[in-house]
Amino acid sequence: MENNLIKKKLVNEFRDGFKKLKLYRTKNLYVTSNLKSIAHIRIYKEDKLNIILNTLKEVMGKSFTIFSPSASMNLCNKKITFDLNKTPSYQMGPLAEHIRTQKNSVRSIHPYWSVCGIGKNSKILRHVSNHSYAHGSPWSKMLDLDTTQLNIGVHPSRAVTLIHHIETISGVPYRFNKKFKCKVIINKKTIHDDFFMSVFFKNQKIQKRIKLNEHFFNEMKKLNLLNNYKTSFGLNMWSFKMRDFFNVAIKYFLDDIYNYLEFRPDLSYHNDL
Repeated sequence: MENNLIKKKLVNEFRDGFKKLKLYRTKNLYVTSNLKSIAHIRIYKEDKLNIILNTLKEVMGKSFTIFSPSASMNLCNKKITFDLNKTPSYQMGPLAEHIRTQKNSVRSIHPYWSVCGIGKNSKILRHVSNHSYAHGSPWSKMLDLDTTQLNIGVHPSRAVTLIHHIETISGVPYRFNKKFKCKVIINKKTIHDDFFMSVFFKNQKIQKRIKLNEHFFNEMKKLNLLNNYKTSFGLNMWSFKMRDFFNVAIKYFLDDIYNYLEFRPDLSYHNDL
C-alpha cells in the first residue's frame, strides 16, 4: 500500500511539473536527465522510469515524439562494432537507456553520438547524415521539428549537446571534422562506412569555459525563455525551445567565435593536419 501511495504521489508531481514546464500537448521533446536526487525514493528504479515516461506521454498527448541521447562515446577509436539495436548507451543515464530499449524505438546511425526516439516523428532518425552534429544530423532535424528540450535533475548549462551543432555550423576554428572508419550492424547486416565528428585540435591549449553554457542560459532567463520547476521531493526540472537556445547562442558566436572558450587559443599551427 505504501508503495502505491508513493507511486501515486510521483505521478501527480511529474504531471503537475510537466504541465508547469509548458509541455502540455508538446509534439516533440528531447529529454536528458540525472535522477540521483530521487534515488532515495523507495520504489523500484523501473517503476520510477515508467512513471516519468508514461506521465510524459500522457501530458504530451497521442501525437507525442520523445527523443533521448543514446551516445556510446566509449567506442571512439576502438575496434568495436556498433550494433544499432544492441549497443547500449554509455553514461547517458537510466532514463535514456529506458527510452532506447522501448518497443519501436528508433536510433540514429552514428556509432559514437546517436540519438534515439519513440513516437510519431521518431522515424526521422532513419534519415540523418553521417556527421554527429552538422546539417542533417539529429540536432538539425530536431530544430526543424521545433523540438522542446527537457532537463530533469541536471541544469541545461551542463547538458545541452545542441551547442556542438551550433559550433559546427558556425565553423569554429578550434575544431575540425574528423573521419572515423566504422563497422555498424543494422538488423544483422554489417556495413562499413565513414562517420564524422567535430573534435578539438590536439596539442593546442583549448579550454572550454569553466561555466560552460551559463552565459547562454542567463540570457535565456532574462528573455523568459527558460522554464523551471522543482518538485516537493527536491528534483529540479527545466524546459526550453531548442530553437530559442539556437537563436540566443548563435548571436554570441557571431559576435565572438571564441565565446565558448576560457581564452582565445593560439591556432597558428595544427599538428593534426
